[in-house]
Amino acid sequence: MVAPIFVGREKSIKALERAFEDKSPIILSTQKEPDLDDPSSEDIVRIGTMATVVQLYRLPDGSIKALVEGQQRVKIDDFTATSPHFQVNFSLMPGVVGEPSERVSALARVVMREFVRYVESNPAMPDEIGQIVTAVADPDELADAAAAHMMIPYEQKQLLLEMGDSEKRLGEVLRILAEENAVLDMERELNQKVQDKIEATQRQIFLHEKIKVIRDELENSPEAEDESVQEYIRLLAEKKMSPAAAEVVKKEIGKLKAASPYSAEVSVIRNYLDNVFALPWGDLAEKSEYELPVVARHLDRTHYGLKKVKERVLEFLAVGKLLGKDQPNTTLCFVGPPGVGKSSVARAIADALDRPFVRISLGGVRDEAEIRGHRRTYVGAMPGRIIDAITKAKVDNAVVLLDEIDKMDADFRGNPAAALMEVLDPLQNKEFRDNYLELDYDLSRILFLATANYDDGIPATLYDRLETIQLSGYTFEEKQQIAKRHLLPRIAKESGLKKGDVNFSAAALKAVIRFYTRESGVRDLERNLRKIYRKVARAYLEQGAKLPARIAASGLEGYLGPAPFMEERLERRALKGTSLGLAYTSDGGDVLTIETSVSSGKGDLILTGQLGEVMQESASTAWGYLLSKVETDKRFRDLFRKDAPGLDTDGNWAMASKDLRLHVPEGGIPKDGPSAGVALAVSMLSAVTGHSIRPAVACTGEITLRGKVLRVGGLREKCLAAERMGVKTVILPKTNQPDIKELPAKVKKALEFVYVDDFSQVIDKLFT
Repeated sequence: MVAPIFVGREKSIKALERAFEDKSPIILSTQKEPDLDDPSSEDIVRIGTMATVVQLYRLPDGSIKALVEGQQRVKIDDFTATSPHFQVNFSLMPGVVGEPSERVSALARVVMREFVRYVESNPAMPDEIGQIVTAVADPDELADAAAAHMMIPYEQKQLLLEMGDSEKRLGEVLRILAEENAVLDMERELNQKVQDKIEATQRQIFLHEKIKVIRDELENSPEAEDESVQEYIRLLAEKKMSPAAAEVVKKEIGKLKAASPYSAEVSVIRNYLDNVFALPWGDLAEKSEYELPVVARHLDRTHYGLKKVKERVLEFLAVGKLLGKDQPNTTLCFVGPPGVGKSSVARAIADALDRPFVRISLGGVRDEAEIRGHRRTYVGAMPGRIIDAITKAKVDNAVVLLDEIDKMDADFRGNPAAALMEVLDPLQNKEFRDNYLELDYDLSRILFLATANYDDGIPATLYDRLETIQLSGYTFEEKQQIAKRHLLPRIAKESGLKKGDVNFSAAALKAVIRFYTRESGVRDLERNLRKIYRKVARAYLEQGAKLPARIAASGLEGYLGPAPFMEERLERRALKGTSLGLAYTSDGGDVLTIETSVSSGKGDLILTGQLGEVMQESASTAWGYLLSKVETDKRFRDLFRKDAPGLDTDGNWAMASKDLRLHVPEGGIPKDGPSAGVALAVSMLSAVTGHSIRPAVACTGEITLRGKVLRVGGLREKCLAAERMGVKTVILPKTNQPDIKELPAKVKKALEFVYVDDFSQVIDKLFT
């Protein structure tokens, strides 16, 4: 066939000009990679066409338009030159010999018919091409002519060029024509459908309608079914959902099937279904039964002391086992100062029951949606923390810890404590409804545990749904045992050292506890021990220090620096205006020194030392009580010495012209609470009467305007602090007498307890 070609590459231009001038044949062949600007001989396909250059035209841009006439297929044997143009040796490809067979002739007729159909169906093909091709009589030439005019990739044309067998070449041409005609028929059918649906005024939505019709065709095809939809249907059949939940999920799957794959709604539906199917829906831990002795042994192995706590936990689990449930209809809440093991006890319970453990931190949570989740109408909506915890646990009877439940707050976004009511109420949590899922989910098999630092901080809406267990501070001996049994082995393992690489003397361990920590728990103790292990590890690596390292009490300063808490010694002599009170802080118990002085003034009561509102009111109440008693009670009048600061030179009451100053060191530390009323009154009374107070005597109790001494809390921590500081006698409310039974034996032996219910009984015990 004769065809025009356009050539711009310098080598190809020179080859065409040489062939045209010498009237010699030229080999036309493609390159393997079309993007190469300067192909080498290795980049040229070896099967090509020998042609004659009929005409040659040079265009204004320097390129050439050539009219070439193809002669025969050839094979390039080798390249004899590559400059100034390619020059090759070639051999002719064998042609067809003899008359074509009947099969070849039949194939040629079918190819001719399919090609005519192809030209008629393809609007880009002029009708003359069909007439040209049908005029070809030779089957071999017919295959070449049809292939040359078809709009197919050059790779397919090259493949047809390389086929030597006429029958195979005709068969391949017929296959390609059949595929092209099928595609053209489908396009024509789709175009017809689109044309039937739109009017002249709706031309601008033509493309949209066409895509819609194509999608309809794809959806009706069985092999076009979305695999993810099939996966969701399979999961729906496997999960043990309630009928109501299954119906909702089924509707969501239907929406997903009907939605356009390019719709924004698809991702929302998929996220929803992924969250729903990630829930366990009735799946339980492999070992859902538990034995109480096994749980008891595990708690004893992981935690030293805490006898009352362990008993309460085992009683709690025993009731659940008798009821045939995973837990009884209540929620345990461990209450105590930081570092006493609240969270670790909860984890130990989960380990003993062999169930997954998930911790939910509620500190600072203000948004109700954190518990119930966000509605799906919001961008970035997600389930609440409860559903998220169950998803992480992957079972419906996990142990879930609600940590720092007393640190929640409420604002304009709702009250998270109110949302937790449904979670912790056994009558409601069987049908817990998360705003994101909008499905009822059963939480009744989950063992919920909670922790808090103070009873007062727990929201009132939750308090009656919790069974609180108090975790008091550890005694000095308990801290020693905890350090030896648990802290030191764990720290050694986490520090990269072996168990025996650091040896503490008994005195060193005691000194760390006594002089470097002042807490109810063991968190600061663990922190200081880690510091020692880190310094040993560094000395071993940098200086080649020998192991094991011996830690003596005298060398602690080199590891931990100066001790922040030196041994505090109480005054051993009687003092005026100075009393000892007992306080309960977030770090445990403490002994407060209360100082009062009298000076000239206007009869004011001046309070210093960062006292809170409640403590200021206690001081005002105590002073009001003393003022009333000084005037009416002889026992109080008898306390006044001749030179008492509260009297004038004539022995008359003179506080109207004097100020009473009361200070509670240290001044930079805030203090609050009602339990210092008795100690405040004692300090004031001593200051105005000039009567000294017996040393090593501490008192606690709230005082009223009538002098009644009321019950106080935190007595265990207060008594532990009193014993630690060297107090000999503790005066406390008579109503607290039963609490003394819970104190360690060592503390009860070291302290003398005096029980009072009226302040007048304190006078005989405190004043010398």
